[in-house]
Amino acid sequence: MDAIASGRRQLADWLDALPVNYFEANPLLRSLVERASSPAEFNRMDAHLAQYGADIAGAADLVHKCSTPPNLPTLERWDAIGRRQERVRFDASYHQLGEIIYGSGVMGMTGDPAHAVLQAALVFLTAHHGEAGHTCPLACTAGLIQALQKVGHPRLQEGLLPGLLDPAYATRLHGSQFLTEVQGGCDVGANASRAVLETPETDDSPAVWRIYGEKWFCSVADSPLYLVTARPEGAAGGTKGLGLFLVPHDLPDGAKGGPLARALAHRALPQAPNPPNHFTIRRLKDKLGTRAMASGEIDWDGALAWQVGTLQNGFQTVIEVVLGTSRLYNALACAGSMQRAFYEARAFAATRTAFGRKIAHFPLVREAVAQLYTEACAALASTLDLVQLGAQGGESEAVRLGVNLNKYWTSVRNTQMQRLGIEVLGGNGTIEDFSPLPRLYRDAMVTESWEGTHNVLVAQTWRDMQRYGLHRPFLGLLQRRAEAWGDAPNAQEVRERLIVLAGEAERLAAARDENETLALRSWMDNAMVAYQALCLGELDQWRQQRGEATEAGVVAHLLALHPLRTAVAVRGQYPQ
Repeated sequence: MDAIASGRRQLADWLDALPVNYFEANPLLRSLVERASSPAEFNRMDAHLAQYGADIAGAADLVHKCSTPPNLPTLERWDAIGRRQERVRFDASYHQLGEIIYGSGVMGMTGDPAHAVLQAALVFLTAHHGEAGHTCPLACTAGLIQALQKVGHPRLQEGLLPGLLDPAYATRLHGSQFLTEVQGGCDVGANASRAVLETPETDDSPAVWRIYGEKWFCSVADSPLYLVTARPEGAAGGTKGLGLFLVPHDLPDGAKGGPLARALAHRALPQAPNPPNHFTIRRLKDKLGTRAMASGEIDWDGALAWQVGTLQNGFQTVIEVVLGTSRLYNALACAGSMQRAFYEARAFAATRTAFGRKIAHFPLVREAVAQLYTEACAALASTLDLVQLGAQGGESEAVRLGVNLNKYWTSVRNTQMQRLGIEVLGGNGTIEDFSPLPRLYRDAMVTESWEGTHNVLVAQTWRDMQRYGLHRPFLGLLQRRAEAWGDAPNAQEVRERLIVLAGEAERLAAARDENETLALRSWMDNAMVAYQALCLGELDQWRQQRGEATEAGVVAHLLALHPLRTAVAVRGQYPQ
């Protein structure tokens, strides 16, 4: 019995060793935020992040509850007296968690370059719990806000942005974005949903349309505002003919018998539930992961919608604003999940005994924990770097390519790191209520597909290299920064890798055989490792100049984990 009690005591020690403040437990995050900020800005950010780091770490029980049966979201299509409502019901724990997350003010910072890094750090800390029902809504809402800020009609901006930026969970608005249709999937140009003009645009109102058709994968199906693509009657085929529209869940006041535009004359959305806006939620998806967030299938039967931006630029806005934002958030979600896997594995290895000693002393376990740390640091460094570059407004072509590479690579590594964390915990790691790792692993599988599968991102990268030469500004930026890195440890190896990458990129950009995309995926892997090593190396150099301890060993470990591989195309063959 003494041995059994000792074993249980070790598990209790493991729980006690886990961080109680995710910000204060992460000196790398603190350094990255400080380096990107002025001293006065950082003093404000430091206190904000420290408070939220404690708040979100303390929300683990809420996350577990709202993410497991019987507390998952359910569809309620009718009210008590038989009126159609098309609403999603969540457990109280979901809303309690939302109050913590939105109460951080994270959405109110959207579109403000001065707060871009702080906002990203808040999303990263939130993602220590994986999707948790709220990380995807944050991404979707941020994309909607930026679309309205950039191309929305002034009346839409006036009527909707205050609610979307509201930090109070009970009164805030949130959004979703629906692109996927059953016949198209990632081939958005095959979309068949159509839009019929109801009233044209005026100085006082955006154009109002009616939407018909269906969307196949609708995450955040509970939101009050749906950003959707549809093809206006007579428009061209493919993505060029798609317009962008905003559909409210409920018919706003003033719109029950007339144009939706009239609703904006006094308030955009009703204070109390109104009838649903000519649509039905067919069902909620039974997903592998991200289960606390409601995804569904939606049928449109003349839903009234506001036009967002010009019709001819609808899909361009989706790519440049909506998907670009979501891909950054996706990477932040992956980085946060990897950091959590590291915490769980490190604490377990330090407290668990096997064969007479702590398992942290076994070389294979020690290497696994070190890899978890290295990959988590690398994902955070590259993603925050892209956030900062985007906020600065320059290097837009480099950022565009970098965002796609980063989304691809961080999602690949996240899944692998969750598996590695589970391996450290052994059989315990497979138990859903023992640790968050099984849930984080299932969430990771979804983030691999969200906002572009790996194949889609590889194909898009190839097109961007062939048509626009985006590899040149991206690699040029990295090469300039690598030269400024001087003779720091690992600097020369990164510079040499970038030379090889530049040569391979030119060959791939000039290729016309689509089989070259097989080689491109290896190139993307190599490019991201060089980029992440550079970001971490620059931070080490900054720390060294301040007389602080550096982590050059992390850069060396990252390079050793991912040796440079020549991008040689392989012709895939399988039985027909």
